[in-house]
Amino acid sequence: MHILTTTSASLDDLAEPVDLRQTPADVVALSFTDSDLAGLAAAWKADADRLPSMRLAALRDLRHPMSVDLWIDSVARHARVILVRILGGYDWWRYGCDQLASTARARGIKLALLPGESHDEDLRLIECSTLPREELDGLLDYFREGGPENMTALVQRLARLAGSDMAVAEPVSVPKAGYYQPGRGVVPLPLERRIRP
Repeated sequence: MHILTTTSASLDDLAEPVDLRQTPADVVALSFTDSDLAGLAAAWKADADRLPSMRLAALRDLRHPMSVDLWIDSVARHARVILVRILGGYDWWRYGCDQLASTARARGIKLALLPGESHDEDLRLIECSTLPREELDGLLDYFREGGPENMTALVQRLARLAGSDMAVAEPVSVPKAGYYQPGRGVVPLPLERRIRP
């Protein structure tokens, strides 16, 4: 009888430390998905002169613990608000969640750790966050609905959390399906297309 020696490895084991070389900002947002980051960037850029400073980063660049530590020391610890949306929940980015939670509590930073899967609830992310549950649910609702209007409102809500006095719209439902007309967006289906002979 022979016993086979086996080892396991993941892609994260191959990650090397990275310094993102970002400068501090009032609001910081991290996500694994490019669509989250692109939506937040577009919303901030459209109204940048009225909004507090913002930095965005991809979580895939912060897989190594040393990368997390460098980023927290240079960016996160100076922020007023930190939003992190994590695909896979707490277990996917355990070290980052724990370090951010510790830093946020020590420095009075408003920290929102949200699940990347909009329908899931991750109690460990809620426990690590420093914002009340109602605020976390409200922030997640913008991602659940999606769309440019909701990303704009989300950026405004983050600005308000950072101390701005701007008005904030509640999340609006985005149609799951619709008739799209170039230059106008989603429009009602023309009557002649609703009537079948």
